[in-house]
Amino acid sequence: MRYMKLFCVMALCLSIGCATPIGTREKEPEKIYQQLNINALAKGEYGLISHNVLHRHYLLERFSYEPEEVIKQLHQKVSEDERRDLLFALAELSYLTADTMASGFGRQKRARAIRARAFFLVSAIYAYRYLFDEDIETPPNPYARQFRTACDLYNNALARAFTMEDGKLDLTEGLLPLPEGNIKMSLDASQFSWDLNLFDDLWSADKFEVFGLTVRNRFAGIGAPFIARESVKGDRILRREVPGTILLRPKRVVVTTEDGEKKETYTATLEIYSAFENDEVKINNNTVPLERDLTVQLAHTLDQSRLWDVGLEQFISGASLVKSGIYYEAFHPDKIPVVLVHGTMSSPVWWAQMLNTLRADPIISQSYQFWFYLYDSGKPTSFSARHLRKSIMDTLRKVDPESKSPALEQMILIGHSQGGLLAKLNAVDRGERLIKAVTGKTLDELDLNDAQEEVVRREAIWTPLPNIERVVFISTPHRGSFLAINWIRRWVKKIVSMPGDMLKHSALMVQSFAKLKLPEEWKNAISVTSIDSMSPSNPGLQLLADMPLAKDITGHSIIAIKGDETPPDGDDGVVKYKSAHLDYVASEFIVRSGHSCQGHPLVIEEVRRILYQHLKGDH
Repeated sequence: MRYMKLFCVMALCLSIGCATPIGTREKEPEKIYQQLNINALAKGEYGLISHNVLHRHYLLERFSYEPEEVIKQLHQKVSEDERRDLLFALAELSYLTADTMASGFGRQKRARAIRARAFFLVSAIYAYRYLFDEDIETPPNPYARQFRTACDLYNNALARAFTMEDGKLDLTEGLLPLPEGNIKMSLDASQFSWDLNLFDDLWSADKFEVFGLTVRNRFAGIGAPFIARESVKGDRILRREVPGTILLRPKRVVVTTEDGEKKETYTATLEIYSAFENDEVKINNNTVPLERDLTVQLAHTLDQSRLWDVGLEQFISGASLVKSGIYYEAFHPDKIPVVLVHGTMSSPVWWAQMLNTLRADPIISQSYQFWFYLYDSGKPTSFSARHLRKSIMDTLRKVDPESKSPALEQMILIGHSQGGLLAKLNAVDRGERLIKAVTGKTLDELDLNDAQEEVVRREAIWTPLPNIERVVFISTPHRGSFLAINWIRRWVKKIVSMPGDMLKHSALMVQSFAKLKLPEEWKNAISVTSIDSMSPSNPGLQLLADMPLAKDITGHSIIAIKGDETPPDGDDGVVKYKSAHLDYVASEFIVRSGHSCQGHPLVIEEVRRILYQHLKGDH
């Protein structure tokens, strides 16, 4: 009978299936991946490592209703428990606790916000110790999931620890509160290229979403990226903004009380770095990359409506509402300058897509620096080309007065539309060939007074800029634009204002050219505006198009064709292929686009190819 009962029980178990206390269940791989990667930042929950630490100390349930007491209890174990997972758990649990405090409402909101910042700060300290503490014998595994999470916890907690109720960063020195005790904080801005007092406010880069740019350049590393913003002051119409990174370097001091109890205290240095000039930092004799976000600063700076109006305003007014010249974010003596020259009715803002995409490439960002030329694009191209030349030379004298930097002698000019003509004029060596071609005489043989000779010399004799090694023409009207026809030229002359010195110069040109007894086709060749300069009927432009680049300067053409026409047919809506084509360049790239193609992904990729080729020394 007893065996019969046992048999019945076994049969019943087999029929209904026994549930074992330990086993596995099949799930989709993506759900298993999500479980393995739960953390305070991604899901607002602690992950496996923190779970294991809480379980080890029998604190799982208690953390749900007494998080501060649990953190205090774990903190007391740090001096005797040298496992890094305890430090990681304290970083993650402190972050979760701070996040819950910061999201509260009601009359105690301000008090909770102050308390939350203390927990964010201690979260960053514990994350730093997990990553870099040398007192613990076993180093962290850089392939472990929690290693990257610890970096992110550090970066996010650091930013939030110094973010005030108004959303701005307050980088203060002195005693700051921790959940238990205080930390003495000092500030080191020696690696920040600007005086912090110049800026009205600082903002965490993680506060902003980017729109309008196709690439977000977030360079992974340690530290909290920020934007320093200066308001519009005086007669300036635009504000200045620069990107940086803050790094908290805590130092732990363990003291023994009279009763033999060990207690921890901290001091720390808050270091501020320029994101333009610093991409790594030394920690414990190791080189560690800095977390940087250049796209947020660029997009935030460009989110000024006046910036987008400058090009048209300066074209029409003929005045420098923003001073014409070379602009750059930061100077690097060991990086090759790439000078970007905009086109007609434009400004440097239209290079934003190219700049943002190219500097995401680590080779390019390490090898090149980007300079921008801003000019009044309504003036004749010869005037603007001379100003470009002077601006580059003035900048070189300013940044490298003793000419010690070899990188500055490998400069690349990239010009879009009219900007390509400005680049071409600074990349040819035509001597007196134009004068001889037109008059049959040398300059000395012409009967000109000193003032007239100076005008002819300035307009007709061009030599290459010594530091230029390569030029890139994008949608450049080498033989003119079919839109620059007579009625448009007359209309532009009516709406474009020219400063008095330009008008005097034009009058002197008329007198000088009249004395030269020019051939009939040259009598109306004097350019009053840039549209005159780009007219297909301008014989000087045709001569320039046929003139090859100077020796040792390599050229490349990027030509847009709007539609499916095949060269030599086709145009981009402004410039025909036949006008943009040059026989003597090293490469020609066709992109299916309209005239303003400098932000097109394939154009940017072609420029990237050329920059790589330049580094190899290929011509």
